[in-house]
Amino acid sequence: MIIVSGKAKVRPGAVDKVRKEMEAAITNSRLESGCIDYSYGIDVLDPETIIVLEYWENQEALTAHFSQPYMAAWISALNNAGVISQDVKAYDVSAARQLLG
Repeated sequence: MIIVSGKAKVRPGAVDKVRKEMEAAITNSRLESGCIDYSYGIDVLDPETIIVLEYWENQEALTAHFSQPYMAAWISALNNAGVISQDVKAYDVSAARQLLG
């Protein structure tokens, strides 16, 4: 399994400007073959920070994900709205275990 995790800091107001493209990326990504889960969130203490969390069956599914037209639209919209910094990484995970509960 591949886990993609990280964050992107954007200019004030940028999240509202790209909400349509962000929602399309989430909705369409969740329908992709190999997508286990896909989400973006907003940092409660910093509303200009987008939190990224994705789960993919394998690297092939993640690679195919980035070739989708809605991903190009999302990345372009986000860059045009103003990314200040970003740190998003992919992790290859061999095993997972329940942490709480």
